[in-house]
Amino acid sequence: MRRLRAQPEDELRAVLAREAHRSRELRAMHRLHAVFLVSLGHSCYEVAHWFGEHPRSVERWVHAYDLGGINGLREGAHTGRPARLTQQQSQQLAQDLARGPADFGFRQTRWDGKLLMRHLECKFGVQLSLRQCQRLLQLAKH
Repeated sequence: MRRLRAQPEDELRAVLAREAHRSRELRAMHRLHAVFLVSLGHSCYEVAHWFGEHPRSVERWVHAYDLGGINGLREGAHTGRPARLTQQQSQQLAQDLARGPADFGFRQTRWDGKLLMRHLECKFGVQLSLRQCQRLLQLAKH
């Protein structure tokens, strides 16, 4: 009997990575599959390559599973700096950026980081760094 092979490998790897990151439970299952393959004798490097992950991530998942089972592979709450803009302010900002600066009384015709800094402070009373404002402008383009 002829051996079946799905084609192309790169596309399947991309689909696997995309689908694995859709929810917390899918990420835990993705990690469990990786741990299972390591338990079958495959190296963390092999599994990482197959799954499109970093080998150190696979190593951490194996250790997390050893310590806590499937619960060790589940994500906890994401920590980090809280957003300076509320969800409503972010939506309003997206609408503002779709319009030109002149609509808000500025002389410039295009948004840039410095102008966005001024706009955020005037409209929302929020101070963001120049670099963060530049990131927001890049995100707004996509």
